[in-house]
Amino acid sequence: MVKCGGLKMLRIEDGGHGIRADDLPILCERFTTSKLQKYEDLLSIGTFGFRGEALASISHVAHVTVTTMTSTDTCANLATYSEGKLQGQVRPCAGTPGTTLVVENMFYNNPTRRQALGKESIEHSKVLEVVQRYAIHYPNVGFTCRKYNGSFELTTLGGSSPSEVIATIWGQNLAQELFAFDVKSEEPRFSCRGFASNPNYSSRVSTLILFINNRLVESASLKRAVEAVYQPVLPRHQHPWVYLALDVDPTTIDVNVHPTKMEVQFLHEETISQRLQETLASQLRSAGSARSFASVLPSPARGTFTLPVETKDVNTSDKDKVERRQVPNPTRVRTDHRQMSLETIFRESQASQGMQIGAGADAPTTQAGFEVVDSDRMAAFEEAQQLTSVEELRKAVDLACDEKFSTLLNQSIYVGPVNHELVLLQCGASLCLANLAILARECAYQRLLRLIGGFGCMTLEEPLPLSDLMKLGLRDPQSGYDENLHAHEDMVSLERRFEMLLLEKADLLREYFMLEIEEVKVESEETNGVSSQPRQRRGFLKSIPNGLGLSSDVGCCFDSFPLCLVRLCSEVDWSDEKSCLDGICQVIADFCADLLLPSPSVDISRAATDAWNAAVAAGEFEDVAAAATKRPRTSPQELQGLRWLHEAVRKGLCKWPTNFTKDGTVLDLVSLDQLYKIFERC
Repeated sequence: MVKCGGLKMLRIEDGGHGIRADDLPILCERFTTSKLQKYEDLLSIGTFGFRGEALASISHVAHVTVTTMTSTDTCANLATYSEGKLQGQVRPCAGTPGTTLVVENMFYNNPTRRQALGKESIEHSKVLEVVQRYAIHYPNVGFTCRKYNGSFELTTLGGSSPSEVIATIWGQNLAQELFAFDVKSEEPRFSCRGFASNPNYSSRVSTLILFINNRLVESASLKRAVEAVYQPVLPRHQHPWVYLALDVDPTTIDVNVHPTKMEVQFLHEETISQRLQETLASQLRSAGSARSFASVLPSPARGTFTLPVETKDVNTSDKDKVERRQVPNPTRVRTDHRQMSLETIFRESQASQGMQIGAGADAPTTQAGFEVVDSDRMAAFEEAQQLTSVEELRKAVDLACDEKFSTLLNQSIYVGPVNHELVLLQCGASLCLANLAILARECAYQRLLRLIGGFGCMTLEEPLPLSDLMKLGLRDPQSGYDENLHAHEDMVSLERRFEMLLLEKADLLREYFMLEIEEVKVESEETNGVSSQPRQRRGFLKSIPNGLGLSSDVGCCFDSFPLCLVRLCSEVDWSDEKSCLDGICQVIADFCADLLLPSPSVDISRAATDAWNAAVAAGEFEDVAAAATKRPRTSPQELQGLRWLHEAVRKGLCKWPTNFTKDGTVLDLVSLDQLYKIFERC
């Protein structure tokens, strides 16, 4: 039984022979041991302890209580110890044959040593790990381990096989991938047995459970030998699971290498390691013939998404059909900072199949690299490049930029997300905290200016009514429209006015910003065969600007587009050319950044984290596993859009303004080369 990682209490019970009452007064004194019968026994140590130091040391830093009973005793005996001495008299009490050792308030008189220990959860996991490993080595003995006032975390039954105990502790998935091995030798004399995982199993953490002469120890040479065998057959940064029981001549082993007796040295280490390697390599070759691999691509029945693919060219009619195509879901990937990610390959392959999404080139092209052959589109692009207002806006961007900062940011490496907007980036030799939302808006704005009239668009499968989009946009809380505050303004009339404004500016939006709105005459309602009103003008949205040059709509969220249309009508100054183009670029850039930004709801709130930490400290969870399942966390898939967004920003090759390094948009956290030097000194 363990309380607070063993710091408050550690209770150990066994059903052994017990301790005689005559031996209890000297039980916790130094050099008291029952392992040695004569002086020559020191030359061949074959037991766990031999010097009589364990109980003596513990009694100097904790309160020790021993309850024991032999088979000949009529009742159990209870004794308490402190500073190696018996406190009071041995008292009779009720009990069962065996010994119960209770250690309380560990390091109560040595606060410096206690502070050096880890957290209670870490210390508890270490205790549980030791019990688990001994349970494997002694499958004929039943082991139990539990927290104070908690459920049992480990229960094994005596008389089991090692494989059954492994399945109980580590699960059937590991037990089914193990093979047994056995090595024996006469010169040098040793025997070795155990279980090792086959090539179908791997883990990010190397596990070597090593017993030498029934003592749980560690050996760096044996661990390197085992890792070397598995290195050619396992993926990079993956490791095996191995249980190894080695029996050698006790006179050839030195257990006094480390104060904790965990590390040992023994003769013929190289020879034993070589024999072990030969046996494991032979077994792995046999197991490799039946090796299975998990497919990256899911089955068609599940794990796929439907991607709309536009099959028409720019200059074809609107009646061409749109087909759907099944594309594998790129969930399981292997990434390398020096190469393109598998997500990128999936996304670009989707675009190359005909999706009408523009790229970030300096000419109107598709993402797959094919030039747009529409002569009207090319004429609009060339005309936009000659506008004085556009040239002035570009010069303002150039004047504000910092070339060195721009180079570092455009070559940055994505490290990981912090929340729905903040990410960690490696910029040269610095680790930076960047607001990716602001960077994406600036990137989209500059790209719209650079490619005005020639950047791509996302064509909708079915045109959307502009009136319905306006309703959604005005009801958005960020639109600023409140029915109570704007009671004098009829929402229906406002929707109609905004719709008419976009219809009037439809040519400008289509030619320069790829925002295509089709005007349709709609018949009014008739009464007794007579139309009560003339035919009305209605707008239908057919395409959406692609300011960041995305090559797929996977993971995109279009919820903010209705608000974008409302902002075009309410925030853009349509009377001045320069202000008009600048305002449109700003509004569309905000929408393009929101496409891949995760929702703020996926953030882990500080209050929730503090509440969870307080619950753990109060001991409200039965065990470590129960606490881990309740911990608030964010799914990596929910923030996956940030990595794609950073990829689009990095490919935008923008000229980043100097003020981004001063207003908190990009914060230089630490210099990595200096940090590595500190680690080396430590």
